[in-house]
Amino acid sequence: MPEFPVVTLKPGPFAYITVTTPMAGIATAMGEGFGRLSALFAEARAEMAGMPMCHYVEYDETSTTFQLGFPCRPEEVGALRAAGLSIGETPASATMKAVHLGPYDSVGSTYNAMIGAMKAQGLVAARDMWEVYHSPPETPPEQIRTEILWPVRQGG
Repeated sequence: MPEFPVVTLKPGPFAYITVTTPMAGIATAMGEGFGRLSALFAEARAEMAGMPMCHYVEYDETSTTFQLGFPCRPEEVGALRAAGLSIGETPASATMKAVHLGPYDSVGSTYNAMIGAMKAQGLVAARDMWEVYHSPPETPPEQIRTEILWPVRQGG
């Protein structure tokens, strides 16, 4: 089983839009969402201060709701909010970290391996999880790099 370190992350401001979509529509919704985010950051004259991120807050077998956005600079929060973005924070607790290399439609295998690692370490997964996208859209599927950040706590 791969090793999945548990790290404590330092939070930072996160500017995002909220998207709800059927599971089958995630790729399209993300593409449209990132286009909208780019326009809103440009309107705010703000800089994206990190890689694109997705915070999955609700999901079931048929649909999901996620916060799609970018880390942002603290001094630009007001302008981003005025442009219509919501402001939150990136993960800030004990978090299991993994990197999935390959097509996004196979990322479930990494989530399943993380669940096994959590059980082996006596950890309980939070309901929400984060993904950080390190590969530009033109990356060949087998080279796509998706970082998974899954908040955890000790079981008990």
